[in-house]
Amino acid sequence: MEAIYPYAHIIHLILAIIFIGYVFTDIAVISTLKNKFDKDTQQKINKTLGQRSFKIFPLSLLFLVLTGGMMMSKYINSTAGFFETDLQKILVFKIALVLIIVAGVLSNLYVRYTKGKKSNFMEFHFHKLVIVLGLLIVIAAKWMFIA
Repeated sequence: MEAIYPYAHIIHLILAIIFIGYVFTDIAVISTLKNKFDKDTQQKINKTLGQRSFKIFPLSLLFLVLTGGMMMSKYINSTAGFFETDLQKILVFKIALVLIIVAGVLSNLYVRYTKGKKSNFMEFHFHKLVIVLGLLIVIAAKWMFIA
């Protein structure tokens, strides 16, 4: 596992940039554009972006979780313990934040594939929550190694 850690770390960082970058772009740019067009154009924008985002978002999150799990196993395991050090405690905090994002993405996927209706929160506020949680995860990632 030690030999692949640097590669998992690089892949993880690239995917995190893509994931958080997409969410930031959606909040800061795309959402402001949607209100500038008529309803028909807005629906076309939503459909086009939705098709693309449902390919990128879940896959990047899946590989983020997989590479994160690979890296986590270096610090949290049966030999090293689970809550023995500050690093481990912060890492568990990060994992909890990630699980919130994963639950939201899985919920969105379920609603999309069952053709259900998104809740107002998921429709209008989920990406805001993801950007806040993503920033907290990045801060915690740095805090782990200075605490």
